Amino acid sequence: MRRVRQFTIWQRIIVSSLAVGLLVGNAEAAGPLRDTIRNVFGPDGIILDPGRALPGSGSRAGDFQASSRQGLEQLNDQISSTFGIVSFNSSVTGFTFDLERGTPIRTTESLGPLLTERAPTLGARRLDVNFTYTRIAFTQFQGSDLENVPLIFAAEDINQNGIIDRRGTFRSESDQVLVRLKLDISEDLFAMIATYGVTSSWDIGVVVPVVHLRFRADGQAAIVDKNGNPGGTFVNGSPVHLFRNGSSSLTASGGGDTTGVGDVIIRTKYNLFTSHSALPDLSTVVEAKLPTGSRDNLLGTGGTNLTGLLVASRTYGRWFTPHLNLGYVRDTRDTRQSKIRYAGGFDARLLERLTVIADIMGFSKPNGNGVGNNIVDLSLGAKWNPIGSWFLGANFQIPLNKGSGLRADFIPTFAVEYLF
Repeated sequence: MRRVRQFTIWQRIIVSSLAVGLLVGNAEAAGPLRDTIRNVFGPDGIILDPGRALPGSGSRAGDFQASSRQGLEQLNDQISSTFGIVSFNSSVTGFTFDLERGTPIRTTESLGPLLTERAPTLGARRLDVNFTYTRIAFTQFQGSDLENVPLIFAAEDINQNGIIDRRGTFRSESDQVLVRLKLDISEDLFAMIATYGVTSSWDIGVVVPVVHLRFRADGQAAIVDKNGNPGGTFVNGSPVHLFRNGSSSLTASGGGDTTGVGDVIIRTKYNLFTSHSALPDLSTVVEAKLPTGSRDNLLGTGGTNLTGLLVASRTYGRWFTPHLNLGYVRDTRDTRQSKIRYAGGFDARLLERLTVIADIMGFSKPNGNGVGNNIVDLSLGAKWNPIGSWFLGANFQIPLNKGSGLRADFIPTFAVEYLF
């Protein structure tokens, strides 16, 4: 009877979390958040006042359309491709069980890591439920401050002679549009993680994330001439290029907020062996990340990811447990986003009910597009068992290479865990 009752609880938790995520889904933005940067000055790029013209050359409205659309699309796609990279908690606790009485017994080991894995599994017919909250406030992209992202757009070759004229009738070809973007990008990630021990060596689990995403872009654009003077080139005392507002400067904004279910993860872990005389404890983890989150609103990647992970750990002196995770994540939608995933560190029991954790964790994309190909973080945390089978955890990720990809100054995670 105990086994059936516990498995029913697990099913209810998963269904309830999915239902909550579906109910809260909404988006305030007029269009997909994925296109926030692309559309900040309009879906067709920067288009000028159609009334401006050069003698014999027609309207100059589209002189910056091609370059602005290309530049904004490139930045938009680079930033959008970096979403959906998150870490979730380990489900291993510092308890074993008296199977006859069904009661938890304190082990001499630590309480386990938060964002990485160690080799032991949960235990037969055990259920671990973990609720986490992670706050990510992005501050940099490829080393540039998101408060001030500069872009420069060049005019088209008006007379189609293959060169940019800096003198004569067509010297306005050397005009430029200077753009500065202020990007406000943040995520609040709520996750329910449920893990069930099918046998003493085999766990299955599910991760259901609910994401609140804010993505806003404010842009300022200015027309300048070849020397950087405001207003661009003048012909017969009149500017060749003006924005559609009749000015040489322009402000625009776009984006919004959205909330919904992210990409659900189904996972399994199998303990290959433990307590070997010479070798560390060893397990394999297999994960499938499903495309349940909206790709248009950056709640998911739009593709299925398959992960294979090898986990090694061993406890020394009954309190110190180093661990190593190494694996590969296959992105079935875009192979350039496939990555080698790794983590190495330790968890140590300082007090009977308190464990501290330290890890170096990251990934590397062998065939990446040059944006965020290598991400390395320092992860520091603590796990506390205040009473019974309840656990509280806190963790902070600190980037060690902020010049790679879309990065935050630090990422806090807080967790509440209960072991049935």
